[in-house]
Amino acid sequence: MHIDQENIQTDRSTIPLIGIILFLLPGLLILIVEFSTKLGQRNVFIMLFLLLLGGIIGLIGLIVYLVSERGFKKKTLTILACITFYVLLLPIIWGVNDLRERIYIYNHRANLENVAKNLLKKEISIEEANKILRSENSILKVICVPSENEHVLFLIDGLIDNYYGFSYSLTDRKPSQNCCGDLTSWKKIKWNWYKWTTT
Repeated sequence: MHIDQENIQTDRSTIPLIGIILFLLPGLLILIVEFSTKLGQRNVFIMLFLLLLGGIIGLIGLIVYLVSERGFKKKTLTILACITFYVLLLPIIWGVNDLRERIYIYNHRANLENVAKNLLKKEISIEEANKILRSENSILKVICVPSENEHVLFLIDGLIDNYYGFSYSLTDRKPSQNCCGDLTSWKKIKWNWYKWTTT
């Protein structure tokens, strides 16, 4: 019985490749979802599902690769490259989100600042401001004008007590309150705009 050695060699080199693809697939799917999601429209349950299912697929891929790849040096370098990809995944996602936020502020700055300035002058109420924002199909809504009357806090999204949004601010100082819990971050985006998070 004649066995084609070339086909066996091809099969042996294909299996490790499949393992690596399966190992990297969860990270690639998360990147695709992040790049295609608009600001404020991230679905937490889809991300959790991807992490859970992706974790299983990634683990299977890692096992397939480790079992099928024979060369120790190649195996070590490939695993290190894959780990580096996953380590860089969070900074890439944060960078995408920061860019998306800057673009949103840049594109909607005039309308948002008009609403914020009218609120600070007490020419409109929070309810009227939100009505204006809804009529413009904005993803933001005003949640608070702290007592010092230097900030207007806009909500993007959140879950339970972990919220995040933008603030139009006349000062670099954090507001005294925000109606959504304790501030965990206060970061300047550009001009008079800041990003805040709570817990």
